[in-house]
Amino acid sequence: MTLSPKFREQLRKILEDMRQEILDEVKVQKERARNKDYMGDLGDCATSDMLAEYAHIFGERLRRRLISIEEALEAIEDGDYGSCEECEEPISEKRLQLMPFARFCVRCQSELERRAKMRGETFTDINHIEYRFQEESEYD
Repeated sequence: MTLSPKFREQLRKILEDMRQEILDEVKVQKERARNKDYMGDLGDCATSDMLAEYAHIFGERLRRRLISIEEALEAIEDGDYGSCEECEEPISEKRLQLMPFARFCVRCQSELERRAKMRGETFTDINHIEYRFQEESEYD
């Protein structure tokens, strides 16, 4: 099953919109951080530290999501979009509608999650991206 050009174009548009939403959110977060010159009591500082940590974690998730979206857009341009990176079989249209940056079919995603669980880890597409980048940087 190959994706129709119309469906692929719809998903490309969705991915571009998702990318823009993330970039807009990053801009808002940077603006909030820039406007934080308030020095309060220790309770305020603790709250501020907690919010800064949350912003860091949230920012990291946004960064990883953005990488996934960029890779999906690249795959559309290259003509590789919609194929599972593990088994190379087509990813179902239903899955791509729900998660247009999916890199694995449901069967392979489930198997990767099962293997990760056996190692005591959590597997997601986003974690797989980070793991792959860590592997690549070890050889640089």
